Formats: sequence, C-alpha cells, structure tokens
Amino acid sequence: MEAVIKQKVDAIAECIFDKVKKSEGFSFGLYSGEFGQLLFLLYYSRYSKNPKHALWTEQYAVKLLELFADGEKIHTFCSGVSGILYLFDFLRENDIVDIDILDNQQILDDYIITRMRRDIRLQNYDFMHGALGVGIYFLKRKTYTEYIQELVDFLYDTAEKEAANNIFKWESIIDPEKKHSGFNLSLSHGISSIIIFLSRVLKNGIKDERIKEMLTGAVNFILSEQKDFSLSGSHFPSYILKDSPETISSSRLAWCYGDLGIGLALKQAGKILEKPEWEEKGFKILLQSTQRHTFDDTYVHDAGICHGSAGIAMMFRRVFLETNRNEFKDAILYWINQTLVFSRFDDGLVGYKTLLRDEWICDYSLLTGISGVGLILLSYLQDDQQEWDEMFLLS
Repeated sequence: MEAVIKQKVDAIAECIFDKVKKSEGFSFGLYSGEFGQLLFLLYYSRYSKNPKHALWTEQYAVKLLELFADGEKIHTFCSGVSGILYLFDFLRENDIVDIDILDNQQILDDYIITRMRRDIRLQNYDFMHGALGVGIYFLKRKTYTEYIQELVDFLYDTAEKEAANNIFKWESIIDPEKKHSGFNLSLSHGISSIIIFLSRVLKNGIKDERIKEMLTGAVNFILSEQKDFSLSGSHFPSYILKDSPETISSSRLAWCYGDLGIGLALKQAGKILEKPEWEEKGFKILLQSTQRHTFDDTYVHDAGICHGSAGIAMMFRRVFLETNRNEFKDAILYWINQTLVFSRFDDGLVGYKTLLRDEWICDYSLLTGISGVGLILLSYLQDDQQEWDEMFLLS
C-alpha cells in the first residue's frame, strides 16, 4: 500500500505543477484556491528533496505574492485574506518558508478588521465565510486583543440564552433558498466552530468570565441535542431548524458536518476548562464513529477533505496522535484505502473528481480537491504530526 500511496502523491504533485505552469486563472484562497495548492507543494518539495520541485514551488510562491498584492481581495478564512495571512504565520512558525509582507501587513489587517465589523453588523459569525475566521487569524498572531474582545462581545450579545438550562446558542441561516433559519451544529459553519474559537481565546490567556459562560452554555446546548445513535445512525443532527417541522435526524461522517467535528470540539473544550466528562463524551463519540463504514452510514461520495474520505482520515489521525488507540489507527487505514479507491475517474485529476451540487467536477483545491487529498496522503506516508491540521481547527 505504501508504494501505491507514493505513486499517488507523486502523481498529484505532477498534476498540480502542470496546472501551475499553465497559469490558468487565479483564486487566492487558502481552502478554495492557489494558496492551498501552494501549501501542498511546499510539503511535497520537502518530501521529494528534488531541487527542481523546490525551484518550481518557490517560483509559484513569488508569482502568487505578486498577483495577490495587486489583485482584488475578500477577507474570509476560506477564500480570502484571513486564511492566507494565517497560512503565512503557520509557515513561518514551522520553519517551512518565511513570506515577508511587512510592507502590506497593516493595510491588510485594517481591511479585514473593517470587514469583520461588517460581518458583526450582519450577525454573520461563520468561521469559513464570516467574522470568526478573522478572529482565528488574530488569535494566531497573538495581536489585536481588542478585536478578539469585539468578537466576544458580539457572540455574547447575539446568543439566545436559556438561563434555566445554562444554554447558549446562535441562530444562523440554514437554507437561504427556503429562507429557513436555525441552529447549525457543525464545525465548518456552526456552533462547534464557536466552541473551538472560544477554547482558543481561553488558551491565549484572554480573561473574560463571559467566555467560560458561553463555552459552557454552547457545550450544554450541543449535548442537549444528542440523539439515540441506534435509531438515527449518528449522535447529532447537522442542524436544528427553527419554526419548521423539517429536520435532519442523521448527519454525515465528515469534517464539515456531523459527529466528528462535534466530538473534537467537545474534547478541546473539555481540555481547556478541565472538564474530563466533556473530553470523555467527545472521545466516545469519535470512537463509535470508527465503526461507520457503509455509504448508508457515512454519505461519503468522494475523497476531499471537506466532506470526503481524506477529511475523515485526517480527523481520525488527529485523535490517534493524541490517544494512540488502535481503533483510530484501523480507521485511518480504512479511510486512506477508501481515498485511493475514490481515484476512479478516467477524466478526473489523477482519477479524482469532487461531487459539488450533484455535479462531478475536477478540483485542485485544498478543501475539496486534490491538494487536500495529497496533503493527508503525504502526512500518512511520512507518519508526521500533521501539524497543518490546525488550519482546519483540529489542533
């Protein structure tokens, strides 16, 4: 299997290098665009130790920075400046490459502060596409504590509070077309990401008793929505609709939605607040998730990090690195193998395609495409510490 993985990783790198050389369009995002592809190529170049790969990757980085300096920008973590600046700090901290943007740093920071405040006015807390993504970046830099405080104020003021049950929950749009709102439980867009954000705020030493109050209330809300696994096939729904009879009683196995993200959020919150019962609850949820394999149990169609097999392998690797439990080691092996199996399209990228709104597409990105697939295969191959998964809120 190791030889097959090596071949696949090499083929993914070659495919992305070919795309880079053709200079076909630019989308700057960390999750969605060129900078996510750069992250994979930087790791691959270190792995291959081929001077040619290192040179191509360096040239690509220089070109991206030139285009980024002059191009139109958005502020989000998924597709814009917040995620890209987080990436630069991560690369510097891990001695991968030092990308110097000091001349533009303040301009970019001022821009995302302005956009963060706009998201606050719109009550858009979404980690990937709203205010909390900016907060995640500022926590990484350990600067601008006053803007973290603005986000804390925002979350406290907009939470729906149930004093009798010590619950905090945040409403958001669930289905824009049907104009349904409700309470999103997910890691990608919902309350699990709020739990992880508040946990990181506390980890950074920011003191405000409301943070602990909100964190406890958010965990209480999540736990109040736990279902009977034997009846629903998952511990939690993806969301709870408000003022509507429609609901989702079961959720997929994935990074974006479902039990894995919730389990990891509970573990992080339990660790920071020294609540072993939360850590144990999160662990048990994750452990039971290792037994979900069939399509009817998982709803897994493809290989990408967001909602595919590589993302599941990534999450189980994170738990294995923390627990060294064989159940998670076996689950990693299963989902790595499934990731190889999903390379099955004659007209795909190295055999891979991504299912997007009922359409199969070729996708180079980190979040849903072959850059993310390549990164998790490379981490598995090298048996590394998968330090990059902090950009997906896992560590």
